[in-house]
Amino acid sequence: MYIAQVLQSVNQNQVNVATEMMDVDTPLPVPTGTGTTTTELVQSVVVKQECIVIDDFSGASDLSWFVVNDGVMGGLSAGMVSVADGLLVHSGVLNTNGGGFSYAGTRFAADTLVGYNSLRVRLNTDGRQYAVNFGDARNRRISHQILLPIGLIDDWQEVSIDFADTVSTIFSRPVQSAPFAASAIDELSFILGDAKDGPFQMEIDWIKACL
Repeated sequence: MYIAQVLQSVNQNQVNVATEMMDVDTPLPVPTGTGTTTTELVQSVVVKQECIVIDDFSGASDLSWFVVNDGVMGGLSAGMVSVADGLLVHSGVLNTNGGGFSYAGTRFAADTLVGYNSLRVRLNTDGRQYAVNFGDARNRRISHQILLPIGLIDDWQEVSIDFADTVSTIFSRPVQSAPFAASAIDELSFILGDAKDGPFQMEIDWIKACL
């Protein structure tokens, strides 16, 4: 309202000055539209999307996925990760003798999750207890972790993970640490370490960051 009043006042003053300089019978010139418009005086507002796609495994994302097994600490589990038919597949055999974990992970720009409050995932854990880890660039030993609900065998779920509900961990053990900060998260992984020997397979359809 204030901007409109100012523009109206400026325009009126311009008309008054022009009238004084011209004969009263001379028609006023028609504006050509080349001057400053009201639109140029109003700052545009960018509305953040409710969700952004982190990866939908269609080939549109430039993310690269990798696997880490407990062999890094002398374990015997064997896991692999692949992308096929629009799905991320993490599969293998878990061995609790000497470790007992395998995870599929990726890295992205540290500002990817800034402004968002949760992660949404459509996945099938095939009845196993997975957890999500958010890697913290402030301390590479720290992962902010949350357990995923256990679905039925061959059962697809859409899961929402609130960042505020994560717990700071080292090797899945809770520790005292700086809390989750979206600006510090540059790694995402899905880890299986449910203390059960045997084959496993998890599939993910898509991953989104949401408000």
